Amino acid sequence: MIRVSIRRPVAVAMVYFALALLGVAAWRNIPIELLPNTELPRLTVEATWPGASPETIEAFLTSPLESEIQQVPGVEEIISESFEQQGVGRARIEVEFSLDTDMDFARLELSERLAILEDELPPGVGAVLVQPYVPEAFADQAGASILRYTFTGPYTIEGLRAHLDDVVIPELSQVEGVSVIRAMGGRERLIRVELDEEQILALELTPLEVSRRIGDLDLVREAGQIREGGREWTLTVQNRPASAMELQDAVLLSRGGELIRVRDVAVIRDTFEDAYFFYRIDGRPAVAFEVFKELGSNTVRVADRVKEAVARVDGRSPAGSRMILDDDQSEDIRRQLTDLRSRAIIAAVVIFLVLLIFLRSFRSAGLVFATIAFSILIALNLIYFGGLSLNLLTLMGLAMGFGLIVDNSIVVLENVYRRWQGGAEPREASELGAREVVLPILASTLTTLIVFVPFVYLQGELRVYYVPLAIVVALTLIASLFVAFSFIPGVASRVFAGRVGAGETGGAGGIRGEVNPDRRDPLYVEFYRGLVGLTLRAPWIAVLFALGSLAGSGYLFDKYVTRGVIWGGSWGTETYISIQIQLPRGSGLERTDELTRYFEARILQMPEVDQFVSQVSENWGMIRATFPEALELTQVPVAIKDQLVAYSLQYSGAEVRVYGYGPSFYGGGGGAPNYSIRVLGYNYERVRDIAEDLGSRLTRLPRVRDVDTNSAGAWFNRDRASEFVVTLDRAALARYDLTVRDLVRQLNSAVAGQVDRSYLKVGGDEVRYDVKLAGFDEMDVVEVQNLLITAPDGTSLRLGDVVTVENKDLLTRIRRENQQYERTVAYEFRGPRKLGDLVHDAVIDATSVPPGYTVERAESWRWSAEEQGQIYLVVAVSILLVFMVTAALFESLRQPFCVLLTVPMALVGVFLIFFYSEASFTREAYVGVIMMGGIVVNNAILLVDHVNRIRRDLGLGLRDSILRGTLERVRPILMTTTTTVLGLLPLVLFSQGADSNIWNALAFTLIGGLLASTFFVLTVTPAIYLLLERGRAATA
Repeated sequence: MIRVSIRRPVAVAMVYFALALLGVAAWRNIPIELLPNTELPRLTVEATWPGASPETIEAFLTSPLESEIQQVPGVEEIISESFEQQGVGRARIEVEFSLDTDMDFARLELSERLAILEDELPPGVGAVLVQPYVPEAFADQAGASILRYTFTGPYTIEGLRAHLDDVVIPELSQVEGVSVIRAMGGRERLIRVELDEEQILALELTPLEVSRRIGDLDLVREAGQIREGGREWTLTVQNRPASAMELQDAVLLSRGGELIRVRDVAVIRDTFEDAYFFYRIDGRPAVAFEVFKELGSNTVRVADRVKEAVARVDGRSPAGSRMILDDDQSEDIRRQLTDLRSRAIIAAVVIFLVLLIFLRSFRSAGLVFATIAFSILIALNLIYFGGLSLNLLTLMGLAMGFGLIVDNSIVVLENVYRRWQGGAEPREASELGAREVVLPILASTLTTLIVFVPFVYLQGELRVYYVPLAIVVALTLIASLFVAFSFIPGVASRVFAGRVGAGETGGAGGIRGEVNPDRRDPLYVEFYRGLVGLTLRAPWIAVLFALGSLAGSGYLFDKYVTRGVIWGGSWGTETYISIQIQLPRGSGLERTDELTRYFEARILQMPEVDQFVSQVSENWGMIRATFPEALELTQVPVAIKDQLVAYSLQYSGAEVRVYGYGPSFYGGGGGAPNYSIRVLGYNYERVRDIAEDLGSRLTRLPRVRDVDTNSAGAWFNRDRASEFVVTLDRAALARYDLTVRDLVRQLNSAVAGQVDRSYLKVGGDEVRYDVKLAGFDEMDVVEVQNLLITAPDGTSLRLGDVVTVENKDLLTRIRRENQQYERTVAYEFRGPRKLGDLVHDAVIDATSVPPGYTVERAESWRWSAEEQGQIYLVVAVSILLVFMVTAALFESLRQPFCVLLTVPMALVGVFLIFFYSEASFTREAYVGVIMMGGIVVNNAILLVDHVNRIRRDLGLGLRDSILRGTLERVRPILMTTTTTVLGLLPLVLFSQGADSNIWNALAFTLIGGLLASTFFVLTVTPAIYLLLERGRAATA
């Protein structure tokens, strides 16, 4: 390849230009998204049971589902929740499978098992759904919308929803790249039939009978066939009402020739179903819709087309209404792209200047600089044909590769340049110079690539994040390798042709000793000559200095740097106030809404608030107030929060909490509570007692605030509530020949809510109808007990004769993990994160629990022990692989230690850079250490290989070989380190904070490690080589 490129440099250049053009085309066609596509081996099972309490759901729905799920092969973990939401009981089960499970087959088998089980589940349980699991932190096109709009105005919520359904959604659904649009808000149309109880009793009718007669009006059946004019026609019977008012004339029965119609016993109301949730913006009703894109489509382009369509359709909106863009994933992508593009341009300029300073030639610098563009564009081709997408992680890999790409080309060109300066012809210098460094460059590139091999064994979310990053960096380095050995030698032979080597000033002499006596080495080489000479005279002092530096920096890192957290990105950078309102169970939507509107009225009088969004359900409400950007870093939000806290203290029957988030408030962002402890066990009462004891101890700590002993699944949910339970007297039911189903249906017709959902075609629309007794919405417990029900034989009896009604305590939410009950204790710590971590660990360690119970960390922003174990395993395997590669290169089991010891020496720089920058050592930093381990050894490989070559070819003594080898490698080592570090610097410069970007921790790790390793490779590695080889040289 080297010889062909030298003979046909123009042809090689044309090939690379063609590949570059293909790379540009690939760039334009690669799907762009914010986060990588997530395909985790997990499924979610969901089921509903209207009217059931969490305890009933857990016993009769969740547990049978869990038992059936356990039988599916490959299941590793099951987490379930049984809870009530908006009047509907729900069971949600997250199922995690082993990594090698065929998820299509697993989903099919699980669906089949649950379909068989559905027949054994209690009556009233809805369909059991099996859906793919998508975690919030990795929401992508399969689980999260690319755009979210809110539509608000001075209209009813039903009118707003009708405009969405009739005008907006049909228009946007035609946009290219849109898969589905999901609307939220509004109420479903309902025809309510309110019966006069006295009238139906007099006519011996029951609500169930009336409902059945109304349902018969939706009769469309084929009665048979008739013949006319020699042709056969189908005869269809239709009995559908044209309007809701026609239902009044529907005949229920005939008595003595007199027709009894619906209007005789009931009032028909064409209305909407009862509200169970309110959503408002600035106090006005609002509805929302989300736009989802098709798989493989470009997020930015689809979002732009949708926004253009929204602008068109907004002109047809009612007067006074407005369309608000709440969330735009394309803007996040565009901002990240712009940010990375700016940083990449700065990095490219800096790299070019560094090359120019070292090489002292525009042509040479331009030649090496061209390898960046070619390598990136070739990598884009591989990304495109490999089916990957450009996202935050893959773009970060490309940006990080800027400094790494040029390393191989720098080493090749520097060696060619040195040969040419020694007097060799350009063609000869290009061929020999490239051939000399083939093995060390292959080995150093392989060590960088090989540390990514264990990444394929990562599981879960770690795999989703870092495998695409590893693939992109690997593809870029492979491309740079081909460019270094094909493009550089061929073009270098043409660039140096016609120029006289002695006329240039530059590096050290050639390996055969052709030294120009009139040429002086650069100042940095003269300085280094004295430094390495001192190191070789006292090698143990150099080694002890390295050990002391590692110990000292490690102490600072351990004491002052926060470790183990997961990058939080820009979370907490927006200033806002959150008002949480919690009322006792049964308070009703109207009471909760009244209290929410009280705070809305107060906020409306605060002109400093830019916008506030309200969400209200039956006994819970939340208001989120945001501020103009100009006020986000001022004390105004703090003052407004204090006012709202004062308002919240006026209510004793409700729990109102006011929180401030973002830079204006304490801690610079995030929220409360910011620490969590999980309690696990097989007895719920014992788990609750342990959690309560933990909470009481935490409240006594002076820096701890807002302790919540039941925050699992939902903030500030009460552990217990109450409900009225109807207990059946089965013997009494048997005496009257009543079934449980008949009793439930008659009871349901007298109270609010419904068990069955009945539909009727009215005027071409399918409308739900409900049959109730008049006054159903005001029925109390005494009236329920005195309710008259009808037996099959027409006998009327009091409900209290066959049932008892009593108040009973119940749990509001039951969460289990692998059939163990789980309880989470959450709290806020007022103090430095490092101190908070120490207190957190101390509280957990001081908690004693009975056998079978567990107390552990539960922070979602920290990585789990399993993830730590995976990362440590990857580190160990990576180091082993690097050892194997270097041992194969050097044909020695001792010399690889000269290379591997650069990794702990590089940690000195990592520890110090995180200490001085006050950055968090996140999960990304651990991945950076793995990458750093493959990169920092490159310089040591080049150094040790060159020293071995000098000892073998020139026969110099050990000390002389080390001195000459290090002097001849100082320039390429400094050049590669400088270009890599300066290429990474723009990734962390100009950031809002040390942890503001996902790539900051990774870049900090590589920068610190490279700087420290370069210093120690040029000083301590020669000393280690001398100590390891001194005994062997003496015996030889």
